Amino acid sequence: MAATTGALLFSSNAMTYGHNFFFLGKMMLIALAGINMAVFQLFVGRDVKRWGGAAHVPFAARAAGAASLSIWVVVVAFGRWIGFTLH
Repeated sequence: MAATTGALLFSSNAMTYGHNFFFLGKMMLIALAGINMAVFQLFVGRDVKRWGGAAHVPFAARAAGAASLSIWVVVVAFGRWIGFTLH
């Protein structure tokens, strides 16, 4: 639903959004979040069952979680700023 409505919103003023720093940054960060997720799934996520009820989560998993959280916070901030910087 979000992708559909986002695409419709983008298509309403594509030239303006296409030249907006915050829009381009948001799109790049969403791609980076996808890469982060893929790397986690390929390398760290395979061992989730072995962690069991361990109190200590591996560093790679904590790093991936911190990166994901940071990326999404900036995505939201950039999304908010798009509307303030359109000309």
